[in-house]
Amino acid sequence: MLSPQSSASTGSGSSGSPQSNWSNTDPNSAVHKNVARSRDLNSSSTDIAPLTPGSHNIALDLGQVFLMGDLNKYSDSLGTQLHYTYGVSDLLAFDSSLGYSQHSNGQFSMITALTGVRLNLSWYDKIIPYAVAGLGFYRPSYQDNTGGGSTNNTNGFGQSNGAPNVSAILFGLHLGPGIDLELSRNMFFGAAVTFHSMFGNKQTWSNGNTLNVGGTYTSFFLHIGASF
Repeated sequence: MLSPQSSASTGSGSSGSPQSNWSNTDPNSAVHKNVARSRDLNSSSTDIAPLTPGSHNIALDLGQVFLMGDLNKYSDSLGTQLHYTYGVSDLLAFDSSLGYSQHSNGQFSMITALTGVRLNLSWYDKIIPYAVAGLGFYRPSYQDNTGGGSTNNTNGFGQSNGAPNVSAILFGLHLGPGIDLELSRNMFFGAAVTFHSMFGNKQTWSNGNTLNVGGTYTSFFLHIGASF
């Protein structure tokens, strides 16, 4: 009585169906998991949106530069910047820029090379308010109108101005808020207000008088950029 049943059970255990069903289930499920995981990695690596982690963002800034303090004797003027931002995480990004502005018909000009950290305050739909803080180098250039020195000099940018320049490379800091709007999966638009403070230095005019170079100013820039 027991022999046929035991042999039947043994036969069913040695038949291909149960073993093949078990062997086909686990490897296939593992494969499906690996495929799904690779799809997620591929989609995350190729689906780049503005200012998201891993994105490279280049923007052109244009706006007004408002001189303050001792620099207020020169007129406010338009300024430009080339901006680069690398998304490190949803919260933080690396921020850098290269800018230029000229004031009072070339009597004063600035070249800036800045770097810092961007903090994304929130992600609300397609709007991203943020704050930036950092350090950088400033090169203010002053036209010497004191009447001394040679009159056959250039203003440091290859343009003759009839008077020599006084310039210096200074260290400084900048900080301020901004906001960005995602226009598409690869383009964004925004605005930022930034306060700049150049650490002061003393230079000498051609007539021997000293000049305190440096100072503070505020920039208001609109920007449009692309992500890749």
